[in-house]
Amino acid sequence: MIDSVTAGLAALLGPSDLVAGVDEAGRGSWAGPVAVGVAAVAAKDLEKLLCERWVKEHLDDSKGLSPAWRESLLPLVERHFFTGFGIASAGECDDLGMTAALHRAAERAFASLGLAPRLTILDGKHDYLARPGVVTLVKGDSRSAPVAAASLVAKVGRDSLMREAGLLMPAWGFATHKGYGSRAHETALIEYGLSAIHRRSWGYVKRLGLGADE
Repeated sequence: MIDSVTAGLAALLGPSDLVAGVDEAGRGSWAGPVAVGVAAVAAKDLEKLLCERWVKEHLDDSKGLSPAWRESLLPLVERHFFTGFGIASAGECDDLGMTAALHRAAERAFASLGLAPRLTILDGKHDYLARPGVVTLVKGDSRSAPVAAASLVAKVGRDSLMREAGLLMPAWGFATHKGYGSRAHETALIEYGLSAIHRRSWGYVKRLGLGADE
């Protein structure tokens, strides 16, 4: 990743001011939580970090990386960035709607971070953070190293939770599809109905003829 975006946005910050990236995972899933990751770095460390080989050659949108690469990169992210992770449950996604659920997950991620970034680069074009110093960036997870790092934190963290759910509820195959829509997931839903972690307000419920009271 050649990242000129973050350096440009951070140019007016003080040396110890934090630059954070934020991204989510699980927004479109049928089951499980939506997760938000935060990755922050001090402005004085940013230039050196952006020159690191692993950043330039391997850090990118986590969805485009293999699970093995994501797992191998996470320790590097955690070594060079301050990180935070938060979720909103499937029930909260149903009760609040996705925008408010993302906000709640993000608040939990920032609480986990325990720091207050001066600049926050949020992937996408909609600001669900409602915090000071937020800049939205379309395709930020492939254009900004902190956002790519946050994407990885969110994706690896959520995938881990879904693998755990798969061990507890193996019938639905969560360990494989992580709660996203797939033919195998549809087949399991038709056979077993909705699990405790399915999002019951999503359109697939009506399309597959699943009772909301299952």
